[in-house]
Amino acid sequence: MSDFGELADLDVALYRAILVKPNHGVSDFVDALSPRPDGPPDGRDARSGTADGSEPGGDEPAGPSVDDLEKAVARLTAMGLVRVGVDDTLLAVSPMLAEATVLGAEDLELGARRAAIEQRRDAIRRLVPDWNAALTAVGSDGVVDVVSDQTAIANVLMHYADRCEQELLSVAPGRLPSSRIDGRTRVANVYSARRGIKTRALYQHSALRDRATRAYLNELAANGARIRFSTSLPGRSLVVDRQVALLPIPTEDPGRHGLAVVREPNVVAWVVATFEQLWAEAAPLEEVINKQHQDDTELDQTRAAILRLMAEGEKDEAISRRLSISVRTCRRHIADYMAQVGATSRFQAGVIAARAGHTDTPTTTNFR
Repeated sequence: MSDFGELADLDVALYRAILVKPNHGVSDFVDALSPRPDGPPDGRDARSGTADGSEPGGDEPAGPSVDDLEKAVARLTAMGLVRVGVDDTLLAVSPMLAEATVLGAEDLELGARRAAIEQRRDAIRRLVPDWNAALTAVGSDGVVDVVSDQTAIANVLMHYADRCEQELLSVAPGRLPSSRIDGRTRVANVYSARRGIKTRALYQHSALRDRATRAYLNELAANGARIRFSTSLPGRSLVVDRQVALLPIPTEDPGRHGLAVVREPNVVAWVVATFEQLWAEAAPLEEVINKQHQDDTELDQTRAAILRLMAEGEKDEAISRRLSISVRTCRRHIADYMAQVGATSRFQAGVIAARAGHTDTPTTTNFR
């Protein structure tokens, strides 16, 4: 990868050569751009690199071809850095002039698009006070509201995520399939964390077995959320600023849940107290991940041998014969490892094992 972004190293070298030798054709730069280790001493043939004009050693790097240089010219021309004359000679163009010529129109278009986006954003945000006022008025008469419509639930969660000013407490038991993460809870939690809201979230250890959940938790942690894990947790809950508790409730449809919006202070205080007790007994995300990493690397010799042979492309039957174990035992080891590292195929598991060093035979200690 070149330090000049879209320009390759050959493009930059050719541009610099054209600066030194303007008004020359492409073929005139082949020799100039051919590599010469430490430069030929005086008396050496400029083309062969040897004192007598003989061919250089076969291990010297080859220089660019005319075709390579023509492609470089095409890239430089597209960026406005080189101009090709009527006689196919090359002339370097000022980078400042190229920037103004090539990027000027794009800058104008980008500026117009940015202005249009800001106008649309302003139009949308003008309706936020009306939305918040309407949603607040709906629940102002009671201490508990029940929301059953799925779209309305998403709106309520985003409403409180936007209204949250200080703290968000979340409890999510069990594994979280991607279908549940990608929706309402993820949007609300990530949105609040990105706004700098103090976010604390509790999950069960089993949540880390799912790759989509791990990615979601890493996203939360990257945005400043504090995450802990517990062996068991009660029902799901979300507490906003210790004033409102959002609790899922069952509906007639077994596949869907409603949402109870609780404002009664004593109930909210009980939910918060329960959260704090669970939080004190839970393990931080970093500690859990480190422990999992240690467990992952503590593979016995049989497992390491199976992974090494699997990475080499051996079939289960061949591995079993070589290690004198049953095919069933071999497949169990492979299945356990795939679940452990979150691999979806034998090939992926083999790659992960090789990169992590899990195919190396563990050292053993001899006891006398």
